[in-house]
Parts: sequence; C-alpha cells; structure tokens
Amino acid sequence: MKNSILITRLKLTVIVMILLFSVFTMGSFFPMGREEAEELTKRLEEIIGENVEVQIFLNNFMIAVLGCIPFIGPCIMGYTIFNTGRYLGWISAQTGVPVIVSIFFTIIMVYGLLEFMGYGLATAESLTISYQILRARHLLKREVKFLLIALGLSAALLLAAAFVEGALIRVLEAFSSIITEYP
Repeated sequence: MKNSILITRLKLTVIVMILLFSVFTMGSFFPMGREEAEELTKRLEEIIGENVEVQIFLNNFMIAVLGCIPFIGPCIMGYTIFNTGRYLGWISAQTGVPVIVSIFFTIIMVYGLLEFMGYGLATAESLTISYQILRARHLLKREVKFLLIALGLSAALLLAAAFVEGALIRVLEAFSSIITEYP
C-alpha cells in the first residue's frame, strides 16, 4: 500500500514537473518588455547581494511554499514559472542566444532540473491536498505528514539548486569581468 502511494505521488510529481517545464518553455517564447525586465533585474540585484545562494534559496523556497497552497498553489506556480520563462526569453533576446539554447543550458547546468523537481513536488502536494479536501477528508490528517515531507524534500532540492546556481553566477561574473578588462 505504501509503495503504491509513493509511486502514485512520484508519477504525479513527474507529470507536474513536465507541465511546469512546458509552461516555462511557452513563457520563454513571449519575452518580457524592456521596462518590465529591467525592473525585475533591478529587484533581483537588490535582493541577491552578497549571499547569493541563500537569497536564491529563500526566493525559490517561498515560491514552493506558495505552490503548496491547496487549490490556488498550482495557479501561483504556473504564473511564476511562465514569467520566469518570459524573463529568460528577454535575456535570450538581449544576448542574442537562441531561447532553446538558454532553456537547454538551464537544464544541463542541473540547477534548473533541481528547481523543477522541487517545484513539481510542491505543486503535486497542492493538487493532492486539494483532491483530499474535496473527496477524501478522512485522509487529510495523514496528508499533513506528506506535506511536511514534500516541503522538506523540496527545500533540499532547491537548496542544492541554489548552490549550483550561485556557483554558476560567480563563475560567469568572474568571466565577464575578465573579458571587460581585456578588450
């Protein structure tokens, strides 16, 4: 019984992860406008500061927690992921890098895959809780345990992603400063 529950949850998480990745990809083909993207860039620069990894984790974990909210969590997550894709689309347009290459880079550098896994887990939990509120209230108490497990696993995935992404940001910043120093 426990194995079938875990397998069902894993399947749901993978399906949600694929859907979120699809929403992200769709968003990247509708890039943000210059003003919106520059405002977002400014806000991100203000937020991140020195502790890049910690700030990335806190931002992403807050999104995951919002994604766990029954009924509206998947909508919040979809909106956030779509706009993240739009921002990536804008960055791609500014740098001249094809969107598909940027998407591939995000996944191949592992941090994107870990983030989608963490977000997929949180959103799948929201869907499960929503279902149980509507159809199986007697299972709702048990679901609190699964919610805490899902949040813990999501946090671990997002923390690992934040460290990978933070290291990548530092490498790219160092590379960028070397290029600008030597014309």
